[in-house]
Amino acid sequence: MKLDVAFTPDAFGKKIENAANVAVIDVLRASSSIITAFGHGATSVIPAVSKDEALAIGRTRDRNKILFCGEKNGLRIPGFDLGNSPGEYTREVVGGKILIFVSTNGSKMMVKAVRGKRSLLIAGFLNLSAASARIARSGKDCLLVCSGREGLYSLEDTVCAGMMAMEISRIFPEAVALSDEALSALVLYRHFADDLAGMAGNSLHGRYLSGLGLKKDIPLCVTPNRFDIVPLFKKGALRPD
Repeated sequence: MKLDVAFTPDAFGKKIENAANVAVIDVLRASSSIITAFGHGATSVIPAVSKDEALAIGRTRDRNKILFCGEKNGLRIPGFDLGNSPGEYTREVVGGKILIFVSTNGSKMMVKAVRGKRSLLIAGFLNLSAASARIARSGKDCLLVCSGREGLYSLEDTVCAGMMAMEISRIFPEAVALSDEALSALVLYRHFADDLAGMAGNSLHGRYLSGLGLKKDIPLCVTPNRFDIVPLFKKGALRPD
C-alpha cells in the first residue's frame, strides 16, 4: 500500500485520485473533539461546512436528540450548544446524542473528502494507534490529509501525520511505500516526539488558541491513544468503529 500526506487542503485535490482511503487530521481541534465525543458515547457526528448548513440539517432532526457543535475563528458559534474544546464533550453532555459539527478548518475538509467519494476516517493523536491499525489492515492506498489553518500549512497536523506514518510502517513494514511527503512528516515527528504539547503550543494555531484563553485545550489534543475509537463516515454521518 502507498501512504501519502496532503500538507494543505489544496494539496488534497491534487492527490485524492490516487487514494482509496482518506484520513482527515485536525489536531487543534476538530479531530480531537470528535474522537472525544465518540469516546464519551455520542452516537454520530454530521460534519457541515457552515452554520447555515448545520441549522438546515438540524431542522430535519428531533431537537431533543441533537447538539449543535462547533466554532468560527476558534470561538463557539452563537446559539450552538458546544464549541470546539474537547473538554466540553463529556459523557454527561454528549452521551446518546447526534452532533452536528461545524469548524473553521476540519469539518470543511471532512465534507470535501466525503464529496470526493472516498472512504473517510478521522484521525488525531488521541486515536493514533487505532486509526493507524485500521489503515494498515485495509491494505489500500491512503492519503493523510492535514486540515491546516485557513488553507495553510499546519505544524501540529503534519507532526501527527508523521507519527501515523511511523506507526503504519511499524505495523506493515514490508508492504508500505511512503511518499516523500509522508517521509518528511515522519522526520518532523521524530524531531518533536519528546514534546508534543510544546510543539502544538508553539505552533501558529496553538498560539492563537492561547490568545483566546483556550490554552488548556492543547494538552487534551496531543495525548496519544486516549481512545481506541476510529470515526468512520457511513450512512450519511461519522460513526464510531
